[in-house]
Amino acid sequence: MEGRPLLLPLLDEALKRRGWLEPADVEAAAREARVPLAQAWEAVRFYPRYRTQPPEKRLLLVDDPVVRARDFARLWAELEDAAPRAEARAGTVYSQGLEAVGPALVIEEGARWRVFAPVQVADLRALAVGKLPPNELETLPAELARNDGVLFEAPDPLPEFPGADALIAAVRDAGLRGLGGALFPTWRKLEAVRSAAGAKYVVVNGDESEPGNFKDRWLMEHNPRLVWAGAALAARAVGARTVYFYVRGEYPAALERVEAARTALEGEGYFEGLATHTFRGGGLYVCGEESALLESLEGRRAEPRLKPPYPAESGLFGRPTLVNNVETLAHLAWIAAHGAEAYRERRPKLFSISGDVDRPGVYELALGTPLAEALEAAGGRPDELQAVLMGGAAGTFLRLPDAAELPLDFEAPKLSGDAVGPGALVAFGADRDLWAVAEGIAAFFAHESCGKCFPCSLGTPHLHAAVARRERGPQLEELFLALEQGSLCGLGQAAPWAVRSLIRRFGGVRT
Repeated sequence: MEGRPLLLPLLDEALKRRGWLEPADVEAAAREARVPLAQAWEAVRFYPRYRTQPPEKRLLLVDDPVVRARDFARLWAELEDAAPRAEARAGTVYSQGLEAVGPALVIEEGARWRVFAPVQVADLRALAVGKLPPNELETLPAELARNDGVLFEAPDPLPEFPGADALIAAVRDAGLRGLGGALFPTWRKLEAVRSAAGAKYVVVNGDESEPGNFKDRWLMEHNPRLVWAGAALAARAVGARTVYFYVRGEYPAALERVEAARTALEGEGYFEGLATHTFRGGGLYVCGEESALLESLEGRRAEPRLKPPYPAESGLFGRPTLVNNVETLAHLAWIAAHGAEAYRERRPKLFSISGDVDRPGVYELALGTPLAEALEAAGGRPDELQAVLMGGAAGTFLRLPDAAELPLDFEAPKLSGDAVGPGALVAFGADRDLWAVAEGIAAFFAHESCGKCFPCSLGTPHLHAAVARRERGPQLEELFLALEQGSLCGLGQAAPWAVRSLIRRFGGVRT
């Protein structure tokens, strides 16, 4: 399959020409990618950026846990009022990795996507007379890296390949796990793909779509060389000749910087013997699930595959494939440069800290750091906070000060909640409405369900409706179980976690 044009990039090229797709564009893309025309049309109808009619101007308020706890309702009312007078349509778009700098507004005109953050009510009112907000934002500010973490800079020179045995042993001895939230031991994935026969692939999972999480966006925008180094080292360790870097579709600056780093490293000879590609993701939360991501790369609907077989056995184009998260590969490169012992001494992990703290941003903290210490590092005052959402939308609410001494480590049982997950911490002051946050999370899961399995596609809208009514009781518990036990992938399985933790820990409080 190497060398065959991929469907989504072909559709993107056609989209750039006029801002929407004509039937002839879809037919041409299908023919060049050598996929059935029906498959091409399925992709066009599944991925939200593909339009078959001239697009209208849209004003989109970014919906995330931080803005839900603050002025979401007021901002939305102002936007609805301003949009018709600005000859545009009002809407919302889910988390863009902007929790540390929001509230945020997206102005979409055709293929052009402009982000403004932070915005206030007055900024939205000014849209009605054609005045744009003053704070246009292309990338996350570099200074959001708030401390002196070792993962914020790429080593110079980048690490050389120490040999497959040495690298896999170092990753094993370092205790590195998958840092997208799954926490699977990285060395086991490396060994599984290495031992497989035939052509192999490495895929970098940069589809960070978890509300509350933005550390991967920061890495892609400000330290992509370190991530590419990890991908190249991993490819050599498993015997792969091809690397695809899958970047979230809503992160255009990240895509540009990842591609610029790829071009530079190729020119420096760092990728000798490897074919490397940058790929714009499909723009849906489900694309972050590793098998759905592979479906997207292959030009199909991003729907999770049945497992087994796992990607290490049958992944991209049916070949053994190593899929690792952006942060995981940055750690792998650091381990190759400095060794397992230095890594174990530091136990580094990136955390996205936002909400009611003075200095929201990306923090590198040692695993095991108490929750209160992490919040204090970001200027939060644990004794004045009522809760933290840990893990993002697929996480749990922790009550403060009860959870102040909870160590931020990987040992908490995942299904009990209270797991670090990808490393998102959203803090909420005493006056924040946690039910409003939960409603936003439930709406997010209902919107993002791919529709493949009924427990998720039917259950998440019911969950959203129940949370909007602020229901409690045994029927809701039955819905939680149906989602957790019947959903095919982590999207549906995790959908009830935040709501359930809110009821169990704050159930007596009605706001």
